[in-house]
Amino acid sequence: MRARAMRTFTATTRSSKAIMSIDRDHRPTSGSVARASRRIGGAALVWLSCLSANPMPAAPPAHPASARSFFEPFDGLDARRWYISDGWVNGAHQACTWSRSAVLTSRGVLRMTVERRANQLRPLVCAEIQAQGSGFGYGTYEVRMRIARGSGLNTAMFTYSGPPVTPIHDEIDFEFLGKDERRVQLNYFVGARGGHENLADLPPDASQAFHDYAFVWAPAKISWYVDGKLVRSVEGTTLPRNAGKFYLTLWAGSATVNDWLGPLSNSQLPATAEVDWAAYTVPGERCRFPQSITCTLN
Repeated sequence: MRARAMRTFTATTRSSKAIMSIDRDHRPTSGSVARASRRIGGAALVWLSCLSANPMPAAPPAHPASARSFFEPFDGLDARRWYISDGWVNGAHQACTWSRSAVLTSRGVLRMTVERRANQLRPLVCAEIQAQGSGFGYGTYEVRMRIARGSGLNTAMFTYSGPPVTPIHDEIDFEFLGKDERRVQLNYFVGARGGHENLADLPPDASQAFHDYAFVWAPAKISWYVDGKLVRSVEGTTLPRNAGKFYLTLWAGSATVNDWLGPLSNSQLPATAEVDWAAYTVPGERCRFPQSITCTLN
């Protein structure tokens, strides 16, 4: 994941009038930007420099978890559970405008699309949904998904805590870079400090078929799984501990992140990622639905 400084939160985005009065390039930055903002310059670099000069305490008080377990089959998109990002961009790294029109559910599948669209802040539209609330903490996060294929694209599943809702930036990621559909980038942030990227192998047909992706977040351990197989595990005391939001996104990068995402080509658009289901299970609960990895973990 790239240099993300802040994230998009519903508390700051519900009013279209408020959105129009804000410089969108200084809105909370998108889910897949963490290291990228180092190349963006301007306010993003100043913001990150302030973080470096004033590091977060080693053991900050955790933003409390409050979310309940859920299983989402995407028979529709319930506004009580999901918020659709709409009408803004998260920075110069992003070649697309978040748009409600890029999010669709049909026959029990969520479809997130990147495509060309006129009269937008950017030449493309892209898709992001956020689970309502900022209380997603320790537990098991799962999706069954077909990723988007193509250079310049990023399909992502992640948690994020940080401004403006919470003071401390913690994060855990699955990021599928469309230029290399054989591998997935796994990462986490603690107190806005990243640099924990790791690549794991994917099934050869990840952009053609649905596969299961999960991570289990515990106080001293994070484990990532692909189709039930453990692909990465980290342990220690310096791990994310603040509850936040849960996101699913598909977006396109601008030329500022070509070295990471690769250049975007018109020939590969429109591009779509599909999600069969998504779920969150709080610690101590297990096997709330048959497909859950918690049914097989000890």
